Amino acid sequence: MSKYATPSYDPANAGGLAGTLREVFKKFMQGIDDMLPAKIVTYDRERNLATIQPQVMVLTTENQTVARPLFASVPVLAVGGGNFVLSFPLKPGDLGWIKANDRDISLYLQSGLEAAPNTQRLHCFADGVFIPDVMRHYSIADEDAANAVLQSTDGKVCISLSSDKIKITAPTIELQAAEVNCTGNLTTDGRVIGRGGVTFGDTPAESHCHSGVRSGIDISGGPV
Repeated sequence: MSKYATPSYDPANAGGLAGTLREVFKKFMQGIDDMLPAKIVTYDRERNLATIQPQVMVLTTENQTVARPLFASVPVLAVGGGNFVLSFPLKPGDLGWIKANDRDISLYLQSGLEAAPNTQRLHCFADGVFIPDVMRHYSIADEDAANAVLQSTDGKVCISLSSDKIKITAPTIELQAAEVNCTGNLTTDGRVIGRGGVTFGDTPAESHCHSGVRSGIDISGGPV
């Protein structure tokens, strides 16, 4: 006796009404777009629109594969809210997913306001949105395996968040601000260079004086 169960077979599915309905439904589903992996062909960061190439081909009735058409002016997912946004410098070849909307969204994209569908298109990539996804093309350091990270794909620039600290790794860190406030102790293993002057308490380092100054090996008084 075979250890494999014999699959059930209903002859009606082959030539009866059930089989016909199944084929009709199958053809109907083949005409519906939902979600596929895709890549960037061109990207306009200022307008946040991209030309997208789906990466799963169409299989014809002759068992031939045909590339899907390009889709232009596809909005790219920009995570944000409350007057803040997370934006990425997408490049040709970057990967992600194209997700089809249920209805024609062209009039909504033009105005940004509630709008009726402009056509009777349903579930079409022409009304899609591109969701960036680097897939597997990134490297996480072993020491960050349990941490949340925001990093370059090669890991050379990384902000790592663990339960008790934030670690920033980069060849250079640049702060541009009118004022930087630090609460707590600050420790550095390298040299500190102050080009605009340094003040200790209320005493400027570059122009302060000392009391009790005498020649020789005597020690002067404190700064004034």
